Amino acid sequence: MFANKFPPLTAYLLCLCSLGIFSAKANAAWVEDTQNIMGTRISISFWHDSAAIAQRALADGMAEMRRIDQTLSPYIETSDLALLNKNAAAAPQAISDELLFLVDKSLYYSRLSDGAFDITFASLGWFYDYRNKLQPSVKQRDKLLPAINYKWLQLNPKQKTLRFLHPNVRIDLGGIAKGYAVDRVIDILKGYGVEHATVSAGGDSRVLGDKGGRPWMVGIKNPRDGGDESAAPVIRLPLENVAISTSGDYERYFIDDQGHRVHHIINPKTGESASGLVSVTILGPQGADTDPLSTTVFVLGVEKGLALINQLRGFDAILIDSKGTVFYSDGLLAPDAAPATSGAAS
Repeated sequence: MFANKFPPLTAYLLCLCSLGIFSAKANAAWVEDTQNIMGTRISISFWHDSAAIAQRALADGMAEMRRIDQTLSPYIETSDLALLNKNAAAAPQAISDELLFLVDKSLYYSRLSDGAFDITFASLGWFYDYRNKLQPSVKQRDKLLPAINYKWLQLNPKQKTLRFLHPNVRIDLGGIAKGYAVDRVIDILKGYGVEHATVSAGGDSRVLGDKGGRPWMVGIKNPRDGGDESAAPVIRLPLENVAISTSGDYERYFIDDQGHRVHHIINPKTGESASGLVSVTILGPQGADTDPLSTTVFVLGVEKGLALINQLRGFDAILIDSKGTVFYSDGLLAPDAAPATSGAAS
């Protein structure tokens, strides 16, 4: 384990972008688009020899993001997830292969982490409203905290059904859906023959191939810089063919009357915002794994989180605690921490 401190920094943000994506203006072979879907900014950028095929690939990629949003958003009343939350406590509900995959994957990480990752956090988490600075009342906590337990989920893979064994259970796939969506878009691009691309959905990204013979550069920045996009990254990582997911206490949060930061990464055991870490970045093969792992490690903390990542083949992590200390998993040497000439990764 390597630790390095950059005072007075207290938190960082993973920002993945490439100077190459802007070359679309000068070279038609680079195609890009950014849209607001799934409650975040979705960016797709890639190289293709055919401009016509590239436009079809781009359209299909964005359409897939919108489809996943319509299917998995807990806020859309007609979504598969919303209907499941409405009916699964009364009787087993038939679910799609997609939902089966995501719930099964989520349960795997719940068991692996002894409940640090738990999609039933929504049983209480549903009553947090970060925009309006609201959190559950004491009465709501007492009533709903017992409903947070992944063991209440009765998944039948053969019959493709899911039932909630507690009347107050609600699930939310926000800790895995965006990483999964990034994977789906990468698969679509590959189907069109794309070999060099970046796809991002908020804190979840995936890079395919390299950037013109050079690795994609990913920079970790300080999110307490007031949103200054020109600020140089503190850490720079050269990457190819990898998924990257970051969970941080700066994504959705408010400061309560006691001066506490109330953010969206909920510790399932307490029903309150996890503390100790401010940012966790996970590197691995697929977003459907790096996404839930970043949440898992954030909840577990430095010692237990690194121990988990170090036992998983093909995964690495960068953790930043509330004091600004940076920790790396065993598979990572200390990356170049020298400031770059640009705030964007290239």
